[in-house]
Amino acid sequence: MSLQLPRPGPVLKAVLATLLVFGIGGALLANWTHWGQVAFDALTCTPGGVVHHFRLWSLLTSGVLTDRFGQLFFALIGFYFLSPDLERRWGSRRFAAFLAASIVFGNLFVIAVDHLSFLSSPIFHPEKMFGPTAAITAIAVGWSRENAETEVRLMFFLPVKGKHLFWISVAYCFVGIVYNSGLTDGVMAPFGGVLVGMSLGGSPSMLRRGYLQLKLALLKRQAAGPTARAVRAASVRKARAGGPALRVLPGGLEEELRKREPPKDKRYLN
Repeated sequence: MSLQLPRPGPVLKAVLATLLVFGIGGALLANWTHWGQVAFDALTCTPGGVVHHFRLWSLLTSGVLTDRFGQLFFALIGFYFLSPDLERRWGSRRFAAFLAASIVFGNLFVIAVDHLSFLSSPIFHPEKMFGPTAAITAIAVGWSRENAETEVRLMFFLPVKGKHLFWISVAYCFVGIVYNSGLTDGVMAPFGGVLVGMSLGGSPSMLRRGYLQLKLALLKRQAAGPTARAVRAASVRKARAGGPALRVLPGGLEEELRKREPPKDKRYLN
């Protein structure tokens, strides 16, 4: 028996390298230098910073930051084992856009919930967010939509099909709230990842399927326009065909001769 490890594509290689650089180098700088901590904080996402100070870049840069070795290790594992199949199916451009959208939307979801005043628990109002949990959750959901009947080894030993992995990912989101898992991304970030995985995952994705259905409806409406005009023209021709075949119109040479008075001198008529 031989274990064949997945071969990462170019986008996944860049993501893994970025996680390692920011995970190890960033931790060294943040823990041992003051300006390193300042730079780390500048890359994290905060609800007030995005809304009031327009730090829009932090919606994306926060997804490559980690502050613990365990968080970095499980992030690398989560990206490595499921992402190669998605990048091979979708191509590098779509896969990169999928990852970026999951991180951005995960942060936006946390910020939206932060503005709900009736949720008084501090777990719904984090001071700052960073980490790739939303992207990993989106990858799990996207992979499950592409491989509903394919079996994968969860935690390296538990056989799980893709359709079951989807519900496990959803359950993980609620477990994080119930047990206050202390995610640095915010407990609501995985829910944003699930929504991105559902809307942008699959072939075609739900978003693209809706776009194609709307485009088809517009094309059918445009095609119905000339047909309706053709039906109206045919009805006009039919109405004309139901009228009298021929009509004699007065006028012409005979009518002019009939109206002309005979000459008084008739010697030259013959």
